[in-house]
Amino acid sequence: MYACDYLENGILNALRGVTFAAPAKCYLALYLNDPGESGTAGTEVSYTGYKRMEIDFSAPADSNGGIGMQNLSDITFPTPAAAAGTISYVGVLDSLAGGNMLARGELTEPLVIGAEEPPVFLAGDVLFYLTGNLSKAWKAKVLNILLGNSIRGITPYFSLWNGSPESSGSELSGDNYKRIPVTFGAPAEQASGQIIIRSSQAASFPRPSTAWGTLTHHAIYSAQASGEPVCIKALDEPKELKRGYMPVFGEGAVEVGIN
Repeated sequence: MYACDYLENGILNALRGVTFAAPAKCYLALYLNDPGESGTAGTEVSYTGYKRMEIDFSAPADSNGGIGMQNLSDITFPTPAAAAGTISYVGVLDSLAGGNMLARGELTEPLVIGAEEPPVFLAGDVLFYLTGNLSKAWKAKVLNILLGNSIRGITPYFSLWNGSPESSGSELSGDNYKRIPVTFGAPAEQASGQIIIRSSQAASFPRPSTAWGTLTHHAIYSAQASGEPVCIKALDEPKELKRGYMPVFGEGAVEVGIN
């Protein structure tokens, strides 16, 4: 499954200080075609007795090279009296009717709804996992939205690392090193359909009077000190931060998206 616009916007706006409120429950819906990034483009199944079914997910865990979750139990939809079409997509929404689509996914094989044949999804059939540059902690936060856990808005800080902070890396240090605040513009959809935020103004670290060490990773953190990584990016090549070199990042140079 893939995150839809509503979820992507909510998570990215959390980096702009806006808390994203989690739904009390999540529901699985069936679609005859792709509901799209907006969640409103497709045609939801309709037959007498049909309704979205509540879905309970597992806790986030390592999955497919990222962090993922799956439905914990079988989900059986009401039985149709007559054939009702062929399902090709499912969506996870925050309401039994209307509401916002959080994620959507294409079935590995289309499912024909025959007369007197209720659509069934076995435990583990509905998978949602995240890859990309978000930290493991924030991938888990995103997925925990589907478990009813809201994400509080933060003031993000930009930090410099030798090695990934998730793999025993060490934050650079020196006479006047400190994390710097970063502000983001509003989320914007790209041609690919992905939504990203970019830094809305240039930022610079203090000029070091002693060497800070080797820079291999940038990381956005949730606080000026301590906190947790939100997004981590490895540099193409390591860079020595020597005495007198002042790291500067132009407007738009720092960006975050959800995969």
